Amino acid sequence: MFASAVSNPITLERLGFPTPHLERVIALHRLNAKTLGFFPKGAFEEHAKLRRIIVALESDGSCLGYLLFRIGRGRASIVHLCVVDAARGKGVARLLVGQLKQETKSLEGIGLYCRRDYEATHLWSKLGFEAASAKTGRGKDGAELTFWWFGHGHEDLFSRAAELDPVRQRVVSDANVFYDLHTRETPESEDSKALLADWVQASIELVVTKELLNEIVKDTDEERRRQNRAAATGYTKLSADDTIFQNLCTELRPRFPESITLRDEADLRQVAYAIAGGAPFLVTRDEVLVERCEPLYRSHGLMVLHPAELINHLDSVEREGDYRPARIEGSRLKSALLKAETLDAAVADFKAAEEREGDFKKVVLHCLTQPKVMDVQVITDNANVHVVLGVMDRQRPEILTVPVLRHSRHPMATTMLRNFLRASLAAAAEEHRSIVTVTETRLTDTDKNILNEFGFALSGNVWVKIALRSVGSLDSIRKAVTDLRLDSNLELAKRAALNAINTAAGLRDSATCAVIERQLWPAKVIESDIPTFIVSINPKWAQHFFDAELGSQMLFGLREDLHLGVEGAYYRKKKNNNLAAPGRVLWYVNQGDGDGSMTIKACSQLEEVVVGKPKELFRRFQRLGVYEWRDVYAAAGENIFSDIVAFRFRMTERFQKPISMDILESLGIRGPFMSPRKISDSQFASIYKKGYALT
Repeated sequence: MFASAVSNPITLERLGFPTPHLERVIALHRLNAKTLGFFPKGAFEEHAKLRRIIVALESDGSCLGYLLFRIGRGRASIVHLCVVDAARGKGVARLLVGQLKQETKSLEGIGLYCRRDYEATHLWSKLGFEAASAKTGRGKDGAELTFWWFGHGHEDLFSRAAELDPVRQRVVSDANVFYDLHTRETPESEDSKALLADWVQASIELVVTKELLNEIVKDTDEERRRQNRAAATGYTKLSADDTIFQNLCTELRPRFPESITLRDEADLRQVAYAIAGGAPFLVTRDEVLVERCEPLYRSHGLMVLHPAELINHLDSVEREGDYRPARIEGSRLKSALLKAETLDAAVADFKAAEEREGDFKKVVLHCLTQPKVMDVQVITDNANVHVVLGVMDRQRPEILTVPVLRHSRHPMATTMLRNFLRASLAAAAEEHRSIVTVTETRLTDTDKNILNEFGFALSGNVWVKIALRSVGSLDSIRKAVTDLRLDSNLELAKRAALNAINTAAGLRDSATCAVIERQLWPAKVIESDIPTFIVSINPKWAQHFFDAELGSQMLFGLREDLHLGVEGAYYRKKKNNNLAAPGRVLWYVNQGDGDGSMTIKACSQLEEVVVGKPKELFRRFQRLGVYEWRDVYAAAGENIFSDIVAFRFRMTERFQKPISMDILESLGIRGPFMSPRKISDSQFASIYKKGYALT
């Protein structure tokens, strides 16, 4: 006889024969025979003689419940587990089964069959059993019987095969993720399927727990149960000590609501198994569960993550440098790939006014599941305030897609939006992707105007632009555009480009050819009338417009709105001015005060050239120029009545390789460049190709 310490002490007794308690057990069976099935009195007596009935007794001797079991082939089998109605939910069943666990530790384990449509089926999960298999019952209704199993953890062939992988980290799959991988096809399931990518599988091993098997058995669809049960056999099952598991269930219980549902209980057990089994990660699409378990990393070493967050975590470890904020071209603004731990703050700052945060979060999470083909880039200022969130999607080899393009109300927002678009076009050209599309659905009127500035055309609900890193004649550029293979919904951009090329070919003037360069930027049209000028610029101005190396040395006073923008204005004396627009400018950084490189470092589109008085030009271009009035006044020789030249330029490209004087001289171009130097198309083509290492 043994006792257990609970309120209103219950005594657990292993019955012998004869005993007066046996009649109470038989009477309790008769009250529940409809569920327990026929069992003759003689069978009760035989089990009592073998001491295989455990009874729970109150202090007055009344029977609260009993457990009847068999032993054979090294296993215990529960035949009956019955508790009086008044004592149900008070832990009597747990005490009885707990005692059986203690008494049978030397055996392989404990098993039983239970109809899956019985309410008691939920009990076995709580007691640490797993739904191991199923069969059709012998009853007239052919009901399915679930075989529930509790193993004592003795080493066997299977446990040795499930030893820890020294390289891959174990990740417990929650039921919703498991179903996504095997029997569910929904847009959300794609996020889970990203876990099957080769590079992810090289880092993790998805494992299942007892609770996952128990979730499968609850599915009302028989065929789906069969498929999921079969799929589960292909996974390593996480082993966990039952005592630790039960203690964790009690410890974690306060993290779940007081009116706990069956779903909550399953989540609780899933988390407890993951911790007890020593898994560092549990992956789930249940956002509520993720929130509840956030503190568990510090207390128990378990991270409960959405599939996208897990993938983001793995990628940030692999590409740590890309996730570390870096100053953008020497400015105080920073760019980095988005980390999952800052996702909620980014979603709150970048969601549209009428948009639900949860809906936008799903969009960004989906992007985070594809880090090898999608860059989720966030731009912040020096105080870590969000400015722009943009995604570059490289899933298709010929297209760069921008599915997310959002900005905050930051003063630098529109500047950085333009900067991001320019970077996207440049990246597409460098990666030999000839099409850039913007599929963001929540663009503001300002956003649309900016896309128009960059030459994007609206085709249906997609903004499209052709981007060619090409230097050639109109005929060669026409052929490059004609050869593009586009989806039908993108053909509008192709037709518009070809119409513009054909118009330019007919007119053969600088204005129409310049339209082609703007529309297909960064393409460059040679054998045209577009003039190209080498313009000498002092280093102190170059650092504002395009020289990232010089700009990075300038901690204070850098005009970020110009340095990072797509448009600027520059002033010079009128003497020997031969600039003409539309045209091109090649920027030669002179020695100045000793900081110059004496190389050509960048190329810009020349949009406008204006001759006028200093005050008039200063008022006109003040929004674009880095010059203060004193600088404009100095350029005019401190004479407000003297004419000077101002020119507006845009879409500056920084060469990958600066062009030195040696290269220029080999092309027949000699310095110094005291005034703008016009060069030929062939000389420009050679410089541009060398600057970008184009063949």
